[in-house]
Amino acid sequence: MLVTSRPPRHRVDYVDQLIGDDSEGRAPKDAVLEFRTDPFRAHGVDVIHLTDIATVLGDHGARARTRRAKRFVRFLRRRRIALVRTLRGEEANRDISRAAAIVDGAATTVLALYPMTAADGRPAQVVAHSHLRDRFLGFPRQDSVPGRLLITAVTTLHPSCRTALAVFGIADLPDWTLRVAGKVPVGHEEAYMRTVADHPGSISLRDELISDAICVSEVSQAEIVIIGEAEAYGSQSILMLALSLDRPILVEDTEQTRSLAEEVGASWVRRHTGPLTADVLERTLAAFRADPPTGRPNLDSRAPNLISAQYSAVYRGAAAAR
Repeated sequence: MLVTSRPPRHRVDYVDQLIGDDSEGRAPKDAVLEFRTDPFRAHGVDVIHLTDIATVLGDHGARARTRRAKRFVRFLRRRRIALVRTLRGEEANRDISRAAAIVDGAATTVLALYPMTAADGRPAQVVAHSHLRDRFLGFPRQDSVPGRLLITAVTTLHPSCRTALAVFGIADLPDWTLRVAGKVPVGHEEAYMRTVADHPGSISLRDELISDAICVSEVSQAEIVIIGEAEAYGSQSILMLALSLDRPILVEDTEQTRSLAEEVGASWVRRHTGPLTADVLERTLAAFRADPPTGRPNLDSRAPNLISAQYSAVYRGAAAAR
């Protein structure tokens, strides 16, 4: 099995979903995983798991991407290698390209973190994001700060974060503060700094690429975590970290977030209809204050080794279908 990704490392990444939690020696071991970012250098493997189609298509023009897609499919056929492809949430809003359709058409299985459709028209098989309850045992955690909202990202802040920042700035929320932690996108620095300077007592900014330890600290101090584009993989990771640390999330109401609320508990997934506005934010937080969550979110179906076992089953099926 070749996974087109860097090996697991100190930072949590998508590949951690594949290997599970082996802290007690119970992670699935029936698939031998190799990690390499160049799929064209695969040798002696039964299956390639394409975690990002860009590793095949590159960032060239449409014709070059189509040529690379055809070359990759020929490579798979010559070597009798099965293909498993993961769709990223960011692809849902893009136009379907011929190159992507060629790659997806060659895949034995197409996966996604939530229901999506591959470029060749078939529905993806859903393997959900695992929880992270045990991933950060021993990491320092803080008590929740009453009234603190958090917007965060382990890499660059999503563009939607700027909207949420502006909305909080005009909302009438004297009992709430907003913390923003993550790298501000290039070109947005002035807008962020201006909003923070206009609200020194209620908005604070940590403008840097944050480590997992810092992310755990920031999330644990929040009372609610605001999630912008829930379908993006980075947002999915923050979303699941928040729930794993027993912090509720605020997210737009979609088919996917409704399904998540039914799964983990509606009081942990606070949904707003349509774009976030000052009025929506005020009403949502008032409802949260009147009916806060109790207990813990139900994440049983997302145990790391259950999720890892689903990937292993996909790999076995793909290898058998060659």
